[in-house]
Amino acid sequence: MNNKLIIIIFSIIFSLINPGVAQSQEVLQEIKQTGVLKVGMRKYAAPFGYVYGSKWEGICIELMNGFKKILEEKLNRNISIEKLEILLDEESEKGRHRSVANKRVHLECGPNTIRKNPPTGVIYSKRFFTTGKYLMMKPDRRLTVNPDGFMEGILIGVLNDSLTK
Repeated sequence: MNNKLIIIIFSIIFSLINPGVAQSQEVLQEIKQTGVLKVGMRKYAAPFGYVYGSKWEGICIELMNGFKKILEEKLNRNISIEKLEILLDEESEKGRHRSVANKRVHLECGPNTIRKNPPTGVIYSKRFFTTGKYLMMKPDRRLTVNPDGFMEGILIGVLNDSLTK
C-alpha cells in the first residue's frame, strides 16, 4: 500500500508540475499563491470519499494529506486542503469534469470511469485501485457470456441502493 501511495502521489505531482502543460502550471501557481489545494470528492463514494458525521473520511483524504505534505516541501509554504463535494451527475456544474475544467477544484479523487477522450481542461492521473468488471449471473448463463470480450448484445444492470448505482 505504501508503494502504491507513493506512485499515486508522484503521478499527481507530475500532472501538476510538468512544465509542458500550461494548465498544470496555472494550478500550481494558484496553490502557491493561495496556500489552498481544492480537492473535489463525492460524499457517498466509500471507501474513497464519504462524510461520517460532519467529517470527510476515506482513501482520497489520506492521499491528499500525503500530497499536501509533498506540496508544502516543494512550494516551501503551508498548504490547507479545501474539500468540495462533487456530484455524480456529469451535467451538473458540480460534476467531476466540469468542476475541474471550470477550475472549481484543482483535482478530483474518487471511483471514476476514465474516458478515452477526456473533456477539454481535464487531465487524468495514473489509474489506481483498478478492479475490472465482475458479473453475477445464473449458472446456466455462464456458457453464453464471455466477460473478457466486448459483451455485445448482453444486457447488464446494477443493484439498486448500491454504491455503484
